Amino acid sequence: MASQPVLATATLPFSSLPLDPLGPPYNAWGRYGSSDQLGTLNMLVPSVVAAAARTEIRTGTRVSLDWPLNQPIHPNYGRDRLKHVIRRKGPEGRVVNDDLLEFNTQISSQWDGLRHYGYLEAQRYYNNTTDEQLHSSLALGIDVIASSGGITGRGILLDYVSWAEANSVQLDPLASTSIPLAHLQRVIASYNITFSPCGGDILFIRSGFTATFNKLDDSSQYMSSKRPTADFAGVEATPEVLKWIWDSKFAAVAGDMPAFERSPPGGGKSDAYPAEEVGLEGVCCLHEVLLGGWGCPIGEMFDLEALAEMCKKEARWSFFVSSVPLKVPGGVASPPNAIAIF
Repeated sequence: MASQPVLATATLPFSSLPLDPLGPPYNAWGRYGSSDQLGTLNMLVPSVVAAAARTEIRTGTRVSLDWPLNQPIHPNYGRDRLKHVIRRKGPEGRVVNDDLLEFNTQISSQWDGLRHYGYLEAQRYYNNTTDEQLHSSLALGIDVIASSGGITGRGILLDYVSWAEANSVQLDPLASTSIPLAHLQRVIASYNITFSPCGGDILFIRSGFTATFNKLDDSSQYMSSKRPTADFAGVEATPEVLKWIWDSKFAAVAGDMPAFERSPPGGGKSDAYPAEEVGLEGVCCLHEVLLGGWGCPIGEMFDLEALAEMCKKEARWSFFVSSVPLKVPGGVASPPNAIAIF
């Protein structure tokens, strides 16, 4: 069971990290108790969620944030594609069906849970959990998030695509390039976006990946999945980005990119990404710190196209988010089942 929130909405400076001095860089282990399994989702206390509902739900318009579960047809990172079988129940002519699904929970829109990625060198997951503990128990399962009420609260969209187009910034979602923090800060200023001072906002960044990928023919999609390295644009992996995420007190971060951060983190070097290649100190990527250090869920390959259009129509970039992962005991990741409500 997850521990009761400790310092759930309190300000803790980035300079105080690592909280466990014997642990890996930037860790916040113990912030919410030694047995905590919710991490930054502890910020989604009832008062924060209720305030988000009161201020953000105005018209009742709802927008799905899930890419279809069979997209991409040719998954990246060597993952298996969706298998879907419909079975007729009973004799011929009986109009009753069941269906069977077999899929990797990370082939399409997904939340990376806290079992997905830990500190590579320290060999530890969130709150100093070992790989052996994960494989001998249900600790840090995605079901803990579902049981707590999901990832539900105030969402914020940073529409990097629209900003880049307006400012003549080149953007190729299918190339291993970084989205600089300086650009994201300019998006925030351009659209007059403010974050909740109490924390708990759920961040979404639109890079245009799903829209770009949808325009490829089947052959091009297949060849993209077979490249020697999975090259995709994403947020730059730097200490400054970590500090920004921490200081902004996001409950979770997500994007339409396959990895949220630039992929590969080392710009296509190899599967072993030295920290000096990506600008971090002692870790190889944002995944290590966000998931393994802070317990901050990472959303990937969300479909943010209709959301961006609705934000433009409503002339606001905040909304209410309801996302409840699959309640799989000990699960690693899950489709988000996410909607934005305006």
